[in-house]
Amino acid sequence: MTLHNLFPLVALALNVLLAGITLVRNPGSRLNRVFAYFVSGMAAWNLGVFMLRRSPDAPTATFWEFVIHAAVVFLPALYYHFVLIFLESTTQHRPSLVVAYLFAIFFGLVNVSGSSLFMKGVTWTYWGWAPVTGPLYTPFFLYFNYFLIYGLSHLVRAQKDVDSSFRRNRATLILLGTLVSLAGGFIDFTRFILARFVPAADLVYPMGIPANTIFALMLGTSIVRYRLFDVNVAVKKGAIYLVLWGVVTSILVLAEQYADWEQTNPLWVILPLGFIMTLLVSPLGQRVEAYLERLMFSKRRGCYETLLDLSKRLGTILDFGRLMETLVHGLVRGVPVTHCALLIYDAARSAFVVYREENSVGEGVGVTAIPVDGPVVQWLNQTGRLLVKEEVKLNPVIAEYFETAESELEEIRASLIVPLKIENKLTGIVLVGEKLSGEIFDGQELEVLAVLANQVAISLENARLYEELSSSNAQLMQASRLKSQFLASMSHELRTPLNSIIGFSKVLLNRLDGDLTERQEVYIRSVHNSGTHLLQLINGILDFSRIEAGKVEMMSEELDLHELIDECIDSSTPLTRGKQLKLEKNVPLEMPRLTADRTKVKQILLNLVSNAIKFTSQGRVVVGVVAEPDAIHLSVADTGTGIRQEDLARLFEPFQQLDNPVARSAGGTGLGLAISKKFVELHGGRIWAESRENQGSTFHFTLPLN
Repeated sequence: MTLHNLFPLVALALNVLLAGITLVRNPGSRLNRVFAYFVSGMAAWNLGVFMLRRSPDAPTATFWEFVIHAAVVFLPALYYHFVLIFLESTTQHRPSLVVAYLFAIFFGLVNVSGSSLFMKGVTWTYWGWAPVTGPLYTPFFLYFNYFLIYGLSHLVRAQKDVDSSFRRNRATLILLGTLVSLAGGFIDFTRFILARFVPAADLVYPMGIPANTIFALMLGTSIVRYRLFDVNVAVKKGAIYLVLWGVVTSILVLAEQYADWEQTNPLWVILPLGFIMTLLVSPLGQRVEAYLERLMFSKRRGCYETLLDLSKRLGTILDFGRLMETLVHGLVRGVPVTHCALLIYDAARSAFVVYREENSVGEGVGVTAIPVDGPVVQWLNQTGRLLVKEEVKLNPVIAEYFETAESELEEIRASLIVPLKIENKLTGIVLVGEKLSGEIFDGQELEVLAVLANQVAISLENARLYEELSSSNAQLMQASRLKSQFLASMSHELRTPLNSIIGFSKVLLNRLDGDLTERQEVYIRSVHNSGTHLLQLINGILDFSRIEAGKVEMMSEELDLHELIDECIDSSTPLTRGKQLKLEKNVPLEMPRLTADRTKVKQILLNLVSNAIKFTSQGRVVVGVVAEPDAIHLSVADTGTGIRQEDLARLFEPFQQLDNPVARSAGGTGLGLAISKKFVELHGGRIWAESRENQGSTFHFTLPLN
C-alpha cells in the first residue's frame, strides 16, 4: 500500500467528517444540507478513486470509473446551488440552477447506461488506471468547469456589494477553494491531453484529489468556523513565505551552477543550513517574523494596539462624558471603523439609548434605542458574550433565538454588538461598524475587545458613582452654606433681644430704679448671668457661621504681643477666682514685627486661656511666645486634667466636647477651638495640641511673619 493509494482514503474520511459536522452543527440550514450533499459526492468520488487504484484488472477498474462519475456529475450543480444559497439569490437564478441539475441528470444517465459515447473503458498510466473517453466526455468536462466558473463569477460580483467584512471573508474562502479546484482540474486535464503527444507529461502527479480536498475544506470552514482566521492575512502570509522560499531556492540553484557538489564536504552545506534553521526558531527569528508582521499587517497590529491602549486609558478616566467620547472616538479613529455608538440604559424609556455616536463613513447604527424587553438585550443579558451579527445565521443556537426577531436585528447596522456588563448587570451596549480596511475582526481582536468591554463597564460604573458622589458633595456643601447663613441670621436676630435683657437686668442690679429684695436680686442676677452665657454661645455660633459662609474680613495691623497678652491675662483673671491658680506669661523682650488681625488673635488667646483655666483647678497657666525664622510660635500650657489620646484627633472639630465630668459641667457649644482653628488658618498658620491625661495640656499655634 503506497501513499499515493492511501491519499484518497484520507480525503474520504475528511469529507465524511465535514458532512457530519455541518449537519450536526445546524441541520435546519439549507446551506449546510446542500454542502453535506456536495461533500458526500466528494466522498463517493474519493472512495471510487481509492478502489480504482487498487483494481487488479481493467473490468474492475471500469466499474469503479462508473461509480466515480456517478458522483462527480452532480458536483458542479451542487456547488452552484451552494453558492446561490450563500449569496441568498437562489430565486433570482433559479432557471440557471435548473439547467445545472438537468445537465447533471443527463450525464448521470449516460454514465449509468454504460454508453461508449461517454466512456469507452480504461487504460493503464504511470499513476494507475485512467478513463478512455468518448465524444460526450468533452461536453461533460465543459459543463463541469462552466458551473464552477459561473458560481465563481457570482461570488466575485457579489463581493463588491457585500457590506459585512465577515461575509466577505467567507466568500473569499469559497472563492479561493473554487480556484484551487479549478487549478487542480486544469493540471489534470492538461496532463491528460499532453500525454497523447508528450509521454513525459503522464509523470505529472494528478492533482484532482488533493485540490478538491482543499476545496471541500475551505467550503466547510466558510460555514462552520470561518472566524478562525482572516483569509486575506493567510494569503499575505502565504505570499511572504512563497517569496522567501523562492529566494532560498534561487540561491541554491545558483550555488549548484558554480559549485562542484561532488567534491564538496557535506559539512559545508549542513552547518550553514543548520545555523539558518537555528536562527529561525531562536528569539532572533521570532523578532524577524514580528518585523514582517508589522511590515505586512500594520493595519491589523494597529487595531490590536489601539484596543490595548484604549483599555489602559479608559481605566484612568472618571468623567462620564469624557469616558464615552474617548471610547467611541478611539474605536472610530484608532481601528478605524465606519461608525460606532455607545448606548446607556435609560430607566425612563426602559431602553438602551444612544448617548454617543460617531461616523467616519456611512449612516451610522440606524437605531436610537434598543428596548430592554427585546431579544437583543435579553440575549446579551443572558450570555454576556460579544455578538458577531453575521454569525446569527450560522450558529444554530443563536439563529433559533433570533428566529422571530430578525427585523429588530436587521435594523441595527453594526458588525459587532458588544455588551458592557458588570456584576451580572448590563449597563451599556457598544455597536461597532466595519473596519475601513475591509478586514475582519479576528479571534484575538475579538478577545481583546471583550476584555475592553469589561474595562469600559467598570469605568462607566466608576464614573457614574463619581458623578453621584460629586453631586452629593455639592448638595452637602450647599446645605452647609445654607445652614451657616441661617445660623448667622438667627444669631443676629437673637442678639438684639438678649442685649436688652442683659442691659435692663444690669440696670436693676445696679439699683438705679430703687432697692431690690434679696429674693428679687437672686432672680435678676440669674437672668443676667444666663443671658450673658447665652449671648456668648450665640456669638460663638455667629462667628463660626460667618467663617463657614466665607464672610470673615481680615483687618491686618502691626501687633504688640506684650500688650495683647497682658490684656488677655487681665481679662481672664476673674475666671481664676476660687482656684489655687496662677496666670503667667513667658514672652521675650525683643520680638520681630508681626502683622495680623488683632481682634482675631486676641480671641484665639482668650479661647485657649479660658479653656486652660476651665480645666485646671490648681497649678498654673502659662502663655508662651517663641520667635521662629518665619513665624511666631504661641502656646498656652496648663497643669490641668489633660486630654485622652483618642480625644486629641477631634479637639478642633465643631460642636465637639470632651467626654469627662469637667467638660460636661463647663457647658458651651464646643465651637471655641473650631473657631480658633479657622482664625489661625485664615492667617496662614496652624494649630495643634499636646496632652497626656492628668498631666496637663499645651495648645500651640503659629502666625507667619510674612
